[in-house]
Amino acid sequence: MVVGQFSQDVDILVIGGGPAGYTAAFRTAELGKTVAIVDPNPTLGGECLHHACIPSKSNLLGVDTTKAIEALSKGLEQRCKSLDVERLYGIAHFENKKSVQVTGEEVSVVKFKKAIIATGSMQRTHSDFPNAMQVEEVYATIFENKKILVVGNTPSAVEATTFLSSNNRVSLWADGEILAAFDQQLVKFVKRELSLCKEKPNAELYDLVILAGHRLPQTNSLQLENANVTLADGFIGTDDTCVTSNPKIYAVGECAGCGHSAALAIAQGRVASEAACGLNAHVDSVFIPQVVWTNPEIAQVGTFSHETVAVRWGNSGLAVALGQENGITLLGYEKESQAITGVGIVGAGATEMIAEGALALEMGATLYDLATAIHPHPTRSELLSEAARSAL
Repeated sequence: MVVGQFSQDVDILVIGGGPAGYTAAFRTAELGKTVAIVDPNPTLGGECLHHACIPSKSNLLGVDTTKAIEALSKGLEQRCKSLDVERLYGIAHFENKKSVQVTGEEVSVVKFKKAIIATGSMQRTHSDFPNAMQVEEVYATIFENKKILVVGNTPSAVEATTFLSSNNRVSLWADGEILAAFDQQLVKFVKRELSLCKEKPNAELYDLVILAGHRLPQTNSLQLENANVTLADGFIGTDDTCVTSNPKIYAVGECAGCGHSAALAIAQGRVASEAACGLNAHVDSVFIPQVVWTNPEIAQVGTFSHETVAVRWGNSGLAVALGQENGITLLGYEKESQAITGVGIVGAGATEMIAEGALALEMGATLYDLATAIHPHPTRSELLSEAARSAL
């Protein structure tokens, strides 16, 4: 042990302080285990709170970003204290299957019974745009009257393009289909509002280039080989209990391939902590809502590989009254069983309304169930019932 180094023991060590990590730490503490969480940042929250999810949505919605981040950060730190979760500041790497070394203001060795890895993802690189900025930086900077190129086909790329277009000339280029994971009946509403480059543009023609593609997992610094943890396609391989190739170590969130879904990452954090504490917990990732805060918003859950029916928002009295008729509610269903297979919504508030679709799929709802469910009037949510009645 080097001078200034100290050692400690915990039941569960969580590496990474983003949504997946702090969810895992809090749940583990609730279950009565001693917990430490390692993160290099002054406050918990990770990229999601400080640079991505919260800043992007608060800016898009015109909310005071700094105030929101401060309030949420304070809440997370208070939660740590109330649950007696120990905060360790620094970068962790595995010494062996039972301990990590944390390097920060001081060097420490943490011995654990089990560990949960939640290190997230790292910054993007692109050989054609070496001097580009990361999309997460956009929301902390003011741009006006700039010619901007956004590179990527992800929700982050489309959201940034939407946000920046109010005061700048913005073009979007992607090597592949825009929002490929979404049904194109939904995406076409947003494409109308975007300036899309058909061919790879010359970066020199723009004042600024922003990278907004998918991020690679942050695993390089962990020295996973020391803990017998293996990778699968670059991500940490796990099963539906989030356990890795080492039965004492779990992985959650973007480093484990959650597909940049904070919702799935949070669910994985909860499952990993419960499984690590001996509970029978599994991730059910069949129906994960996907959302994009564009204008109009897009949200979908499930699939549309069988029959579909769409109802335009011009059928909604409230949508028309609010000038929000630019949207649709889409249902996917299986004709013979009448089982709902997918729900898609384009329009104001779609990112909130999709929760009903996720519940319908989880509960195995049929067209009849949605058609006869009484919704408040006048609302845009009524269109779910109208779509089901149309299909029937």
